[in-house]
Amino acid sequence: MDKLSIRWNKIIFDENTKFLDIEEILKNRFDNLDLNKNIDDLYDPYLLPDMEKAVDRIKKAKENNEKVMIFWDYDVDWVTSTSILMHFFKKIGLLASYRLPNRITDGYWLKNYFIDEIHSLWVTLIITVDCWTKDIEIIKYAKSLGVDVIVTDHHAVPDEIPKEAIAIINPKRLDSLYPFSFLAWAWVAFKLMSALAFEFLEEKEAKEYITQSIDIAAIWTVADCMPLIDENRVIVTEGLKQIKNTRFLGIKKLIEDKIHNDLDADLFWFLIWPRLNAAWRLDTPYKAVNLILNNTESVEKTIEDIENINNKRKDLTKIFFQDALENIDPNNNIIFYDSDKIEHWIIWIVAWRITEMFFKPSIVLKKEKDKLVASCRSPEYFSLVEYLEKYKSYFLHFWWHKQAAWFSISVDKFEEFKKEFTKKINSIDFSNNIKSLNVDKILNIEEFWFSLIDKIKKYKPYGIGNLKPVFMFQDFEIEKIEYLWTTKEHITIKNKYWISILWFWFWEYFDELKGKKTLNIIFDLMEDEWNWKKQLKAKVIDIIN
Repeated sequence: MDKLSIRWNKIIFDENTKFLDIEEILKNRFDNLDLNKNIDDLYDPYLLPDMEKAVDRIKKAKENNEKVMIFWDYDVDWVTSTSILMHFFKKIGLLASYRLPNRITDGYWLKNYFIDEIHSLWVTLIITVDCWTKDIEIIKYAKSLGVDVIVTDHHAVPDEIPKEAIAIINPKRLDSLYPFSFLAWAWVAFKLMSALAFEFLEEKEAKEYITQSIDIAAIWTVADCMPLIDENRVIVTEGLKQIKNTRFLGIKKLIEDKIHNDLDADLFWFLIWPRLNAAWRLDTPYKAVNLILNNTESVEKTIEDIENINNKRKDLTKIFFQDALENIDPNNNIIFYDSDKIEHWIIWIVAWRITEMFFKPSIVLKKEKDKLVASCRSPEYFSLVEYLEKYKSYFLHFWWHKQAAWFSISVDKFEEFKKEFTKKINSIDFSNNIKSLNVDKILNIEEFWFSLIDKIKKYKPYGIGNLKPVFMFQDFEIEKIEYLWTTKEHITIKNKYWISILWFWFWEYFDELKGKKTLNIIFDLMEDEWNWKKQLKAKVIDIIN
């Protein structure tokens, strides 16, 4: 650990911050934040294209006792979105259900047989979740069978969209009047529900219902890495208020022993999202939906199952990430790792961890009979998708989203693709792609006190687009270093004043740290509670030595 290479390769800090007041520093950094917006300042859902058409069609379905099907895909985005809509439809007595493809047997792409199946159930209206803006032929086919389709989505909009759809609600449409486009899909679902609430409920009840549902939309706003600015900031702020008294029994029981007064977006990111995510990846997403929608005591069993599944996820992540570190070549610009033993659902986690550690694009593959299924991750400075598209003739299927991509490839074509693709990416000069981190203030030990965290609370919630203040200890004298808990997943470092420095997940550096007397530690603050006693701790972001 002779150089900074764990997460960032350039740290920007000013020695003079030792002498500056933290309140002045934070005020300057967060000067553009509007701290006064609340739930009453949310934008009108009817600014989204086709919202009125969608509301009118759903009202007609209710009046005619039609059957409605929510069709969704995978991930917690769809879990939270479907839960928002299903809870409201149940309240107003709409005949609604939902359909989920099986990731293994159905794959990731739409098929006509889904429409055939839905049509056979006498369903006359499909509401899509996070998909179908581009699926012209599938909507044409549904229309030919007399099944109407309302598309709700937040992905990029192609040049041509399905004219046969009743409505296409997507904030990224060029004709959208909505003033903010960085919406997670669960928020699009929330907007549809909000518009419907004022149609089916009295004004006061509608407002109460909307407020009491915002915590579910906030979960995925954070988990989908949406920037916590503008309306997203309101969503998460209000969601954190609401979740303390959430109407959803499963969520309440999941977090009841783990929340305190000082809540931040980390509650969604580290506590709720991983468990919902593990449920759908290792078991079934129906279990994750059941956690939200089941308001009976039987949800206790669901929570127990999900906790066991999440523990399994953590164990397997550690095993395969360690195996990857032992088998990859980090000197290439593109890092490959493949295994026939790795679980299908874990390849994206390992790819993400590799990219986080080496700040390089990665492709992790699982062998399945005569093909490999890949999950790809890329740092922000590089568009891996752009280069993969040039090689898509190798792929059986190819799909992408933001800094991520997925593809499948025949085993007999993989080595040729790997060789050619590695050669191409290695020819690119990555030397100027510096991952830098700004330190807000270098702290003296005596400044590490609860008054410090009190000063930064006013700028919450923190997340993408509104990062937590970053601090640094210079020459932090190590008194004790040990694993945190028997699982050996995390490291804790303490000095003679017993200031606790927690380093999550980077257990592989434990042996290197053991011999150190001092370290330069970059961290953010966290407030913990143990035995009803508050504790201030530092959470490691990186270490310079």
